[in-house]
Amino acid sequence: MDQRIYKIAEKDRCILVEFQKGLEISPDVIIEAMDHENKLYGIPGRHDCWDFRGCRPSPDFGYDAMSRVVEYITSNFGGKWRNKTALLVDDSTQYGLSRMFQALVDGYPTHIGIFLNEDDALLWISQKLDSEGESQ
Repeated sequence: MDQRIYKIAEKDRCILVEFQKGLEISPDVIIEAMDHENKLYGIPGRHDCWDFRGCRPSPDFGYDAMSRVVEYITSNFGGKWRNKTALLVDDSTQYGLSRMFQALVDGYPTHIGIFLNEDDALLWISQKLDSEGESQ
């Protein structure tokens, strides 16, 4: 059986990417999970929820590392990256990194929401986008 440091599964009309509690999150871990999710579910138009609760960022995970993640996404998926992604976090460091990611992808055809509560994240992710005729 595949022993990964994260689980990817469908849940409530979205794809849930859930990392093991206590895991140190680095750009390489995020990129690996992203590649695996894309192999399983494809790229365009996906709604997903990434659960980082209980994890901690690697010590060098700052602006340069986050920029590397964004560069990887844009160079590999470009204009096909039209996801709606909820980021589930549980502390101020995770929240700050998530806001940095949200700012770096501003202007791309994707929507990022940051949440402390899973129910709120899943509700948001299930709502249609404004461009689809409903609220965000």
